[in-house]
Amino acid sequence: MSNGQTTIPPPIPPQYYPTYRRKSRWWIPVVIVVGILAIIFIIIFAVIGSVMSPFEKQSYEVKSNSVLYLDMGKILNETCRKTPFSFLGNQCNASFPDVLEAIKTAKSDKRIKGIYYKAEMTQMGFAKSKEIQDALNDFKSSGKFIYAFMEVCSEPDYYRALPADKIFMPPEGMAEMNGFGVTGLFLKGFLDKIGVDFYVLGFEDFKSAGEQLSRKNFSDSARLQTKVILDQRLGMFLDGIVQYRKMDRKFALEALNRGIFTADSMKALGFIDDFAQESDVKDMMKEQIFGKNKIDDKNSKLRLVGIEDYLGDKPETKQKVADKSKQIAIIYAEGTVSDDVANSPFDNESKITTSAMVKYLKKAREDKDIKAIILRINSPGGSVITSDAIREEIIKTKKVKPIYASMSDVAASGGYYIPMACDTIIASPATITGSIGVILAIPNMSGLMKKLDLSPDTVSTGPAAQTLNGLYPITDKDKKMLYTAGKSIYDRFIEKVAFHRHKTFEQIHAIAKGRVWTGEDAYKLGLVDVLGGYQTAIDIAKRRIGIPDSVKVYVKIYPEPEDPFEVLLKMFGMGKHEDDDAQTNSWFGKVFSKLFGITQNEIGYFYEAMPDGMKHEVNYMFDLLGIARKEKVIMAMPYYIDGN
Repeated sequence: MSNGQTTIPPPIPPQYYPTYRRKSRWWIPVVIVVGILAIIFIIIFAVIGSVMSPFEKQSYEVKSNSVLYLDMGKILNETCRKTPFSFLGNQCNASFPDVLEAIKTAKSDKRIKGIYYKAEMTQMGFAKSKEIQDALNDFKSSGKFIYAFMEVCSEPDYYRALPADKIFMPPEGMAEMNGFGVTGLFLKGFLDKIGVDFYVLGFEDFKSAGEQLSRKNFSDSARLQTKVILDQRLGMFLDGIVQYRKMDRKFALEALNRGIFTADSMKALGFIDDFAQESDVKDMMKEQIFGKNKIDDKNSKLRLVGIEDYLGDKPETKQKVADKSKQIAIIYAEGTVSDDVANSPFDNESKITTSAMVKYLKKAREDKDIKAIILRINSPGGSVITSDAIREEIIKTKKVKPIYASMSDVAASGGYYIPMACDTIIASPATITGSIGVILAIPNMSGLMKKLDLSPDTVSTGPAAQTLNGLYPITDKDKKMLYTAGKSIYDRFIEKVAFHRHKTFEQIHAIAKGRVWTGEDAYKLGLVDVLGGYQTAIDIAKRRIGIPDSVKVYVKIYPEPEDPFEVLLKMFGMGKHEDDDAQTNSWFGKVFSKLFGITQNEIGYFYEAMPDGMKHEVNYMFDLLGIARKEKVIMAMPYYIDGN
């Protein structure tokens, strides 16, 4: 302002900016549209498959001169969880108990002339393998034949085939018969490079679940317990070879130390009987059934009957059946012990959750026709809170009627915690059990913050507000607090085992310390009551309720089989939701509500190309990570020790 006049500033020169061509995002709507269309088509096919499947099952009839076909190409879980998406290849045709029942029934079925066992490399555990071997051995007492064929195999596949009258391989077949081993992948070196540290606290020496995060190799304790288990497994394997192949034990052991075998080596060493293609083996079975002169007869057709088809047309039993007022319930508890989460409709793997197990136990307890309960468990553990909630429900149940635990491949840590309250615990000699201990693994990112030159700062109401803040180094005070929390849970674990096993705290503490045992050793130490399998548990329960061994019993299964179409409706929040808790909303609703997060089920869409064993480990790892978000202390095995 000058002399009452306004000064006008000079004009601003024009600004020139470089122009950039905006990148086109045309592909985003295309991906969305394609994704929606894919989901629609999947749902349409699922609906068609779900509606048509009941008609397909009823159409099969088992005819005379049939052969029961045991295809071991898939993992046999304790239960067969049907989904509407079976056509995608994730089909479950038969459960492990289905296989045992089929073999037992076929023994006296005049329509079945023999068994054809086709071995495949699977991840089935050694306890299940032993039960199948025993079932096949019992089948042989009928005088019917068993032929086994394997193109490739590992020790458990061969172990199950041992009772066969003849074992065949094609000339180009191969066998991985090199003993048993466990390989751990340790992340400590990698985590150090990126500045991430895990404070791992295990109770006690043998609780090694966190070692892969905190070490670069096995600890001496972890190496010792694993070696003991593997040596016992080798002993069982050699016992089978000596029994069925009549081979010298020392000779067999020396052969296994050589490694991988071709088919000619397998024959030369006496592990198989002869070379043959699968078509040749089928011709041999036709000859067994119809005679050599009738192989080419048009009426001499070899009928191979799968497990599912066979059980759909079982013969009418001539065996006396107990009254329906004396039934046995079998409750299957398989998978990681987890908090209540929805299963993916694409995933056949089961989980053990509080809501489901409490519901099953309550139903079996209140059903007046059920006189005894069997808990069939196959779990490496997981959530402490869930394990204890289920144990409490078992205690309620055993006050009303007897309940027995039957341990499958693994029942360790939380998987042992749950059944320890049962009246009687039955385990296979090969069951992995024990692992009485707890583990804490706390991640710390302070090193990563330093490497990235990031500076965290906080405002707190008090000194405890930043406890276990992973952006700051863990303090001695934090470590002391974690030890106190973990020790109290560990001590309560020991106290509860001592109470249920009728021993002192000191006796259980001496065999606890997080150590894993085989069922054989667990029996000697008093952690289990009886050595045996699935059928052993049924026989014990029958005797308890006054049913003779020669009389069949009605069995009620939990979880009850679901119709795939009903499963499809539940995915969208429709259909029946009887007894479902509030958190069991539709699976799709949960997935889309977590669109920007990562869950195990979402990861499952992309891991199909992985080997089966790796898929299993990835699932287990994400289960534990999911539990750790809620609970700081976990009762879990460090890894699965499978059949290979």
